[in-house]
Amino acid sequence: MKKNEMTWQVMLIEAVGIVSAIAYLGLQIYYGIAVHVNPVNLMMNLVFMILVYVGLTLLAVYPERVNGLTREVCSGKIRQYTLRMVRMVKLVFVEGLLFTSVCDALGKRIKTGIQPDYRGIDCSDCGVL
Repeated sequence: MKKNEMTWQVMLIEAVGIVSAIAYLGLQIYYGIAVHVNPVNLMMNLVFMILVYVGLTLLAVYPERVNGLTREVCSGKIRQYTLRMVRMVKLVFVEGLLFTSVCDALGKRIKTGIQPDYRGIDCSDCGVL
């Protein structure tokens, strides 16, 4: 990433991402100690987050790798949009992990998804049951 590409907005996004990543790591360690999580599972969570964060940071340094272009072709608007996309993906990734970690630390359970309610449906004539 070039110095002239670092505006205050980019620095703010990177700072929020770094602080969120550190908070996630701390909450995972707290949750692992408080709930007596298997140390292997805890380490896998931490290593996974660190590796993905480092990988996305490397893509921000070498944005031509995202599109499979040469350095000469990946310039101008293509480079700007690629860098913006990588930064946003990194921020959404970290914030998503942080949200679930905060819920774990607070003892809140997140629903696994939409589960249909079949109690009022009569399926006896459609051959399903």
